[in-house]
Amino acid sequence: MIFAMANTKRQPGEGDDAEILGSGPGWESYLQGLVAPRGPLSPFFVKQILDLWGQLERALGALQPPHAAGTADLGFSMSWDRGRHHFEVEIDPGSTYGWFYMDRASERRTGEEDRPLGRYSPEMISCLQRTVS
Repeated sequence: MIFAMANTKRQPGEGDDAEILGSGPGWESYLQGLVAPRGPLSPFFVKQILDLWGQLERALGALQPPHAAGTADLGFSMSWDRGRHHFEVEIDPGSTYGWFYMDRASERRTGEEDRPLGRYSPEMISCLQRTVS
């Protein structure tokens, strides 16, 4: 099941494409709407997503809204695009995540897979900062 939501009156699951989400009450309301039994995610997994978001904002300050959507394996994906920069992070329901960064101008690509939630490398933070700044 793929689900997406924006800060609009749509409900999780409506729409085919990932939409832009903002941080704050709309973001938290969106995630709470994905909690079972209304949605496909466990309360624990939604808390992990919120914890990740909070840690990223503590490291970088307020973040620009990502494109966000659930994944077919009941994970959650967020991505940012700005000019030549692309950054995405995918959180797995098994308490791990992976991230990917691409600089379209230099064709530089980097990332990590199967990282434990709560541990974020300086390279990951640097690549996200490059994308959202």
